[in-house]
Amino acid sequence: MRALELYRANAQISGVAHAAVHYFEVMLRNALDRELRTWNQSVHGTPEWAFEPGRLLASVIPADRLRRAGLDAARAVRGRRRPTHDDVIAQITFGVWRNLLPSKRHRWKQALWDEALQHAFANRQGVRVDQIARSVAIVSDFRNRIAHHEPVFALDLRGKRKAMRDVLNSISPTARRWFVEHEPLSPALDDFYADWPEFARTN
Repeated sequence: MRALELYRANAQISGVAHAAVHYFEVMLRNALDRELRTWNQSVHGTPEWAFEPGRLLASVIPADRLRRAGLDAARAVRGRRRPTHDDVIAQITFGVWRNLLPSKRHRWKQALWDEALQHAFANRQGVRVDQIARSVAIVSDFRNRIAHHEPVFALDLRGKRKAMRDVLNSISPTARRWFVEHEPLSPALDDFYADWPEFARTN
């Protein structure tokens, strides 16, 4: 019976965590898209990079990912109109946003960061880009674990929330403040660890 209770508690905390990740992903996506629009306009003559990415961006985002997002956007609007840039952006997966951030093994990503994406994190105040990339990776891996219905109860759940908060703080204090005020994970964790204190010790 205790195992079934833990199974149910895990499902509940996973659902709440998914909502927090959703808030995080949308704010991260919007910050990156804003800078990519500005950059693409300057180098390629159009802000709609989802349809016409500049050469550097096209070397970072696989063409099949944009094509797939375009098809998903077309299905979402159901023939009522032509998909817009925003429609396509909404269909781009978290993994694509994660992979836009710099990597030591990919000089084009570093160039895109230098030219455009660093401006999405205007409040980073000395936080290194590798720290931002690592925090985004933590959240992305957490999101995938939730999506695959894997156990999360023994993970450092407060650490996952901190990773989200820290990245959003690097974007802007307003983004961080909105997240802290609205995400449902923190109060749910207080309740969860009150019922399951043995897992609080792992955090």
